[in-house]
Amino acid sequence: MRNSFSTKSPDRRAFHPARLLFFLLILFALPLPAEEESTRENDPLRAEAADGNRNAMFKLGDEYFYGTETRLPNPTLAAYWYKKAADAGMPEAMYNYAVCLERGAGVEKDRFEAYSWMKKAADAGVKMARFQLAMTDLHGIPEDKERGFAAKPPLPSYAISQLERLAGEHFIPAETALAELLLSQNDAGAVEKAVRILNRLVALKDPPPAALRMMADCKYAGRGMKRNPEEMIQLLRKAARQGDAEALGKLAYCYEYGRAVDIDLKKAFGLYRVSAERGNAMSQFKYAEFLANGTLSKEPDIHTALPWYRKAAARKNPQALFKLGVFHMEGICVKKDPQQAAQYFYESATRGYPRAQYNLGCLYAAGEGGLVKDESAAVYWFTLAAKGGDAVAQRALALRYLEGRGVTRSITKGEEWLLKAAQNGDFEAIELLRRRGLAPPSLW
Repeated sequence: MRNSFSTKSPDRRAFHPARLLFFLLILFALPLPAEEESTRENDPLRAEAADGNRNAMFKLGDEYFYGTETRLPNPTLAAYWYKKAADAGMPEAMYNYAVCLERGAGVEKDRFEAYSWMKKAADAGVKMARFQLAMTDLHGIPEDKERGFAAKPPLPSYAISQLERLAGEHFIPAETALAELLLSQNDAGAVEKAVRILNRLVALKDPPPAALRMMADCKYAGRGMKRNPEEMIQLLRKAARQGDAEALGKLAYCYEYGRAVDIDLKKAFGLYRVSAERGNAMSQFKYAEFLANGTLSKEPDIHTALPWYRKAAARKNPQALFKLGVFHMEGICVKKDPQQAAQYFYESATRGYPRAQYNLGCLYAAGEGGLVKDESAAVYWFTLAAKGGDAVAQRALALRYLEGRGVTRSITKGEEWLLKAAQNGDFEAIELLRRRGLAPPSLW
């Protein structure tokens, strides 16, 4: 390699220690032939990869991705060698490089480029690539304004057809995903089809935990089969033993509220903790609630609970977002910040949590939390919360109709919502109805 510095002898009168330091840095940065040969001898896998062996490239990518006893994890080098093997035509490497692009592991995150490589891998017959491609087609890809990429719209019908093809080949990830999609439909035929898939999966020697968990849900609710809470518990336990975070959380819920088992708060707390540590957002919230309420210790510990609320909120759990809004509104273990509280309430409300919708309506009604006073906006959020069953919101909406605030005045609608609030146990609504001579004796 040609040196970039002059080969002339330095002028002694112009000598400076920094020049010597620069010279040494350049000298030791230069690769020496003997060192290069030594590297090839000590790392034959790297040598094979450098010589163009695509299997060696792929294996080297794996070692850098996961790490070994002799090679530290290095996502950048992993992506580099996966790309080299992918360029050499290796389908498995195409898939792995697509995953790197999807996650932004070792390369800049790029879902569009990831889709392109995933399609190449799928076309080459990699089943997992076919599955991931179907899941991407199911949901689409949002536009990338910065790079000028238009959104890739969802193709649900096509995606489901691809999942069905893979399920027909008994590719387990596709079977579980398809069963979940079918169960989400309010259709008896779809549920029946899902149950057939689940019956096959749970009968396997090593059934996937997601299938066990979904079958447990069906057993508990009686969807597509006779209701059987006892079998539900057994299925959840099997999934929990495999470490499934959601199954652990559901099993904890059963022990907390006595669903097909005796109430055991200590066991529920332990299961919530393990599930929370495994990343389940609802369990993170529930674990935080146990701590904050002092359910077992009788001593509330909000400081310890707060990080768990934040973990759940980061995963967009609406209850955790709401609770953080309360903390910031009241200044509980955090600096009082009504604007931050309003943001938390908004995030929770847009995810359908009625209590957050009611609180957001109150902030609009009062013009607090950095929000401009807006009775129409208050009515909008009160309506969503009221339809979600929140009794206080039902009363608040009733008063808006009775008084004509933010909405056209309607005595009929006002009294209808007041009655709903009273039926849901709101004592102020009962009293208002009594004063109007409308409350039946059963509500007094």
